[in-house]
Amino acid sequence: MELSLTPASTSSGKSGKAVRSQARAIIFSVYQYVKGLKDGGILGKNVIVREETAKATSVSLSTVNKVIAEGNKALQETGSPAFITPKKPRGRPPTLECDEFSEAAIRHKISEFYIVKKQLPTLRSLVVALREDEVIDCGRNFLTKRLHKLGFNWKKCQSSRKILVERPEIVNWRLRYLDAMKEFRAQGRYVVYLDETYVNESHHAQNCWQSPEERGALSRIGKGNRLIIVHGGGELGFVSNALLIFKASSRSGDYHTSMNFDNFSKWLKEKFLPNLPSHSVIVLDNAAYHNVQTNRKPSAASLKNDVATWLRNNGIQFDESETKAQLICKVKEADVPKTYRIDEIINEAGHDVLHLPPYHPDLNPIEMVWGDLKGELARTSVGTPLGVK
Repeated sequence: MELSLTPASTSSGKSGKAVRSQARAIIFSVYQYVKGLKDGGILGKNVIVREETAKATSVSLSTVNKVIAEGNKALQETGSPAFITPKKPRGRPPTLECDEFSEAAIRHKISEFYIVKKQLPTLRSLVVALREDEVIDCGRNFLTKRLHKLGFNWKKCQSSRKILVERPEIVNWRLRYLDAMKEFRAQGRYVVYLDETYVNESHHAQNCWQSPEERGALSRIGKGNRLIIVHGGGELGFVSNALLIFKASSRSGDYHTSMNFDNFSKWLKEKFLPNLPSHSVIVLDNAAYHNVQTNRKPSAASLKNDVATWLRNNGIQFDESETKAQLICKVKEADVPKTYRIDEIINEAGHDVLHLPPYHPDLNPIEMVWGDLKGELARTSVGTPLGVK
C-alpha cells in the first residue's frame, strides 16, 4: 500500500537567515526518514523526497540540497553526519581617512585636555571630543592605533591611572628642533619649508547652497587620478620656478609611495636649490626618500662580507675569525653618526637642513598653505575636473 504526503506550505522562513548546525541535522534526519519510506514502498513513486523534506521542515529546496550534500560528505569521510553553522558574512568596514591635519588636531586636543581642561584624556573622552569638533568620527580601536602612530603610549601615573605620555625620544627630538630653529632665526637665516601633498582630479566642495530649483555643484563620481604637488617656500612666498606636479603612479592611500629618492633629488638639484636665497635653511619632514642614508649600518640580514666591509670602512677593529653574530654586535655598538644623501646634496649647495620631529606636521607652516590651496581648488573647480584645468 502506497501513501502520499499531504502538501504543506513551503515557507522558507527569513530570507538570508543562517540555518544552525542543530537545525541542519534535523533536516538531514527528516530527509533520511522520507527517503527510507519511499525506498520501502510506503510512499508513492511520484513523491520527490527533497521537496517533501523542504515542506516538512519549512525551509527552501536549495537549503535542503546544501544540507544533504554536507551530510553525505560527512558520512563518506567520518561515517556519521556532522554539520557546522555557516559563518555570518561580514562586509569590510569602510576605511577612515586621517590626514596630517587630523593628526595634528588629535595632538592639539590631547594638549587641550592637559593644559586647558586640566583633565586626564581617556580614549572614551577623546573619541567624543574629536567627534564633537568634527575632527574625525572614529572608534576607540582606530584611535588607539593612531595614537601609537603619533608616538603616544598609555602609561601609569602616580595616581595609578593611565594617561597619555609621549615617548621620550620624540620629546627630545622636538626640543632639539626648536633649539636649532631658534638659533637659525637668531642668525637671520632664511627658512624654507619643503613638503609634498596630493589632490584628486575630482576634488570638489562637500557642501554648497542649494534650492529646489538650483541643485548647485554636483558631486563627481569617482576620485579620478591623484595629482602629487611638491613645493617649498618661506616668508617671501613659494620658491620661484620650483613647482612640481605629476600624476601619481600608485593607488595606495599614502601618496609618498609615488615619489622616490631619484625623482626627489633630481627635482631638488634642477629646480629647487638653484632658485633659493643663498645660505638658506631647508626644513624637511621624515618621508623615506628624505632619509636615505649614505653609510647605513648593516643588519642581521646582511651578508657577513658586507658587515665586515662596513666595519673596515668605519675604522672599527675586528678579527676575521669572528662570527657574523659577533660582527653585528660590533655594528650595534659603533657610535657612527647617521648621514643622509639629501642632506649632502643640500649642504653642497651651501644650505643647511633641519628635520622635523616625527608626527609633527603642525610645526610645518606649509601644511596650512596646502589646506588653503585645496579649499580654493574646491571653490573654483565647479564642473571642471582639475586634470582638465
